[in-house]
Order: sequence, then structure tokens, then C-alpha cells
Amino acid sequence: MGFTLKPAVKENFINREDLLKEMVTTLTDESIDMGFALIGSRRVGKTSILLEVANRLKDNENIVVVYFSVWNLVESTLKEFSDQLIQTILTAFKNKLPTKYKIKGLLKDKIKEILREAGFSIKILDEIEIELSRKNKVLDANILLEKIFGLTEELSKEARVRTILILEEFPALVDVTNGKKLGEGVIRKIRTVNERLEHTILCVSGSIRKTMEMAVLSPSSAFYRQFIIKMIEPFDKTTTGELLVTNLRQKIEPQAVEVAHSLTSGIPFYLQLLGRQLQGVATEVIEPETVKAVFEDILEEEVTIIFEEEFYRLSDKERAALRVMVEYEVGKLNDISKNLGEGVNVVSKYLEYLITKGLIQKETRGIYQIADPVFEQWLKKRFR
Repeated sequence: MGFTLKPAVKENFINREDLLKEMVTTLTDESIDMGFALIGSRRVGKTSILLEVANRLKDNENIVVVYFSVWNLVESTLKEFSDQLIQTILTAFKNKLPTKYKIKGLLKDKIKEILREAGFSIKILDEIEIELSRKNKVLDANILLEKIFGLTEELSKEARVRTILILEEFPALVDVTNGKKLGEGVIRKIRTVNERLEHTILCVSGSIRKTMEMAVLSPSSAFYRQFIIKMIEPFDKTTTGELLVTNLRQKIEPQAVEVAHSLTSGIPFYLQLLGRQLQGVATEVIEPETVKAVFEDILEEEVTIIFEEEFYRLSDKERAALRVMVEYEVGKLNDISKNLGEGVNVVSKYLEYLITKGLIQKETRGIYQIADPVFEQWLKKRFR
């Protein structure tokens, strides 16, 4: 094992064992036709969980896992989404081809040729490509979504397998453009298509509570009660200790573990970053003061690279709202509005934008809080 800033899988994966067992057992049970929806803030470990599930399912001959992150899209167009998802689906099925065709790094055109030789029916793939080759820029989203999900279904039937289709950051599909943003209609369309799938199980994740409510949580959402919902929380103090004690070369005092947990709030990404930096400290025993000093350096350097990019992508008013929240230690709408010198209705609009971007969350009516406690500490260092 070791500290990693990439998703933790295999020997680097820690804890969440009960959830993993439930997911693997459920997804391999053909009598259950529901997938999972993982909900949790950014950097809390959803990707690691999904990738570890995929890892544990990969040797099951009756299962094919297709893993796709919507946040990996660069242009966020329907064409880009379609092209990349088709490529991902076909690549996932290459291990179901005869042994002589198990070629690493196959391109889509080559896979098509091999699928034909292996006896797979790919008429539906040809239909997709006809739609994608249209000269006009606006594609038929309904046709494409039906055909792409139909592709997993046809390949599953041909290979006699069950396909687990994982769409990470699922609600971000509403921002995919096809002349204009697809909007919530894309979620409703996928729900309609998903209802007809017999050999494909959809699993999704989302980092922003508001958008996940729109997609799967609220009674008015398209996928209400269509998933097994799992809320992914940060590590507890015991797991924080397990991660640090197992991976550090040095001994770490119990009080130092408590400090590490408090500073990172148990968020796996920050714990991994802290652990990696602690390994470079020239001491046999890590004490609380050492943890505090290393974490201060992280706030000054490593996370600044991450947070500055996010912060300066915001509008001036959004940045000002965050500044006021940390500078004056306020979370009430009226107090934020007062210190900004803006009307309540105007400030409320900016706060809603920040919620949609996952940077703040609404605790109760009129009360807001910065979502990521480490981001909040970073802001405090800048504005206090």
C-alpha cells in the first residue's frame, strides 16, 4: 500500500468494505435490476469506490463493466459524449472477443471489423455512425441516446453477459450541448431508455447535492426510486488512523492522528496528500505539531494550485460572496447581503450559482456553508 493522489484501488483501497460487498453482490445478482447512485462531495472517494467495484467485477465472465466520467469531456458536446462513450463501450467488450482478437489498444474502426468477424451484430453501431456523420451540427439527441444504450444491450445479448454501465458525475449531462444545453430532458430520456434495458444495469454518481436531487433524489426527479442510494461520507477517525498508520514509514502519535483527521475532516484526498508529505519528514515519530506544520505548507502550496483555478473561474460576485463568508464568519443570507452591500435577491442568485458549482451548500433556509472545509481554510488564509 501507499499514499496516492489518484483514485485508490486494489492494494491502495481502504475501508468501505461493507459497501463494496453490497455493490458487488447486488450487481452480479440477475434477479435485481437496480443499480446504485453514489452521492458525496468532491474528493470524498466516489471514484475510488466505483473503480474498485469495477476491479472486483473484471474477472467475472458474466459481467462487463463500462466506466465513463462525464467530467472527462473537454468540449461537452453531444457528439463528443457519443463518440467517447461508444469507444468506451466497444473497448470494454474487447475481452469478450475470441482469444486471437484480444489486442491491447484497439481503435474503434478495428473493433468494428473484429466484431463482424467474431459474429457480433453491429447494425445498431452503423445506425449511430450515420446519425453522427450528419453534416448539420444539431444531432437528434433522442435517437443517439436510444442507440447508444441499445448498443450496450445488443452487445450484452451477443456476448451473453450483464453490462454494468457506470456514468460518473451523471447530472453533468444536462450541461452537454447540442446547439444548446440538453438540460433536464436528457435525464428524463435516459430514464425512459433505461426502463427498457434487460441486460444493462445503470450506476451513477454525483458530487453536487442540488443536481443529484434534480436527477435522482427528489420525488419529481426522473430517476426517483430507480437507484439504490448510497451517501458517501468522509472517513471516520478510526479509518483515518488506519490509513496513516498502515502507510507511513514512521510511527505517528494518536494525538497526531486526531489532528490530521480534524484538519482534513477525514476527506480521503486530503489525507492522502497529507500522508504523502508526512513521509518526507525526517523524524522517527510524527507528533501533532509536525502534522500542523505540514498541513500549513499544503495550504500554501499543493492545494493552492487546485483551489486558485477553481476560485478564479468564478465571477467577481461569486468570489466576493465567498470572501465575505470567511472574512466576516457569516452564513446567513441577510448577513452576507449586508456585508456585500447587495440586495438579498441578488446575493441569493449568486449563492445559488455557488451551490450548483458544489462550492457551498444550503444548511437550512437562509443559512449557507462552504462545502469543502479545506477549501474554507484556504480561503481564510487569503482573506483574514
